[in-house]
Amino acid sequence: MEFIWLYLLALTAGVALGKTGRLKPVSKALPYVTGMLIFIIGVWAGNEIRSLMVIANLLLGSVEILIPSTLVGYIIALGFERKTNRERGSYSKRTKAPFLFLSAAISGWGLGSLIVVPNAESLVTDLLIALVIVIGIDMGPSITVSSFKRDLKNSWIPFSALSGALIGGLISSAVFGINIKFALASSAGMGWYSLDGPLLSSIFGPDLGMIAFLSNFLREQATFFLVPLLRNQKGGALLTLGGCTTMDDTLSLYASTLGDEYKELALFNGLVLTLIIPFLIPGILAL
Repeated sequence: MEFIWLYLLALTAGVALGKTGRLKPVSKALPYVTGMLIFIIGVWAGNEIRSLMVIANLLLGSVEILIPSTLVGYIIALGFERKTNRERGSYSKRTKAPFLFLSAAISGWGLGSLIVVPNAESLVTDLLIALVIVIGIDMGPSITVSSFKRDLKNSWIPFSALSGALIGGLISSAVFGINIKFALASSAGMGWYSLDGPLLSSIFGPDLGMIAFLSNFLREQATFFLVPLLRNQKGGALLTLGGCTTMDDTLSLYASTLGDEYKELALFNGLVLTLIIPFLIPGILAL
């Protein structure tokens, strides 16, 4: 519980610093801090997990989290959305960051399976606090009254993604016997693997932390596959698949696949979820 309060305090301090506008260059360190944190988590996991069977179980566990949390949100959104006829564009390029982070996790895991690194757990905690401060600084300028008022008529999109994730987490817990707090917190990441994985690693250990990381990473990667495949369907509902990634990594995917008019909707959906998730996950863990 003390860690959750420390996390929230660090996040709040980061947002306050970000609002000043003086530390904007610090936000450029976000991918580097994230990559280092994911690498250390990989090392920690490698120290603890060396069986191929365990690794296979981690992949299975991530899928058990991924499918219900993503599918339920999409179904809920279909119930809200009316039929639309929007122009579609060509498929977009992926960003490199997800693959760099995955490489960091794999290389860290490989190193950890060969060499025991002392104090890996404490390093994860320290880097996580540094990460959320940088995240707060990066988010600070975006948190304005106008950002909440914009596109309120489309608030059903992030609401569908959020409620679907939580209901999906409950389903995963009930059907697969997963710890309910872990299932809810993992599902609530909604694609933000660079936050959800490290945060849950600090609470539940490296094995479950890796499940959280993989379930959210695979959600983002599945979005790159599913959106072009389902582009003839209702576009607003498709935004729930990407979760919070619709404001960054998958933004160009939605704009080029569904049309530029979806760019604003994608930004709105991702922004709302990005502002909620860092507070929602600790809230779930504190229950």
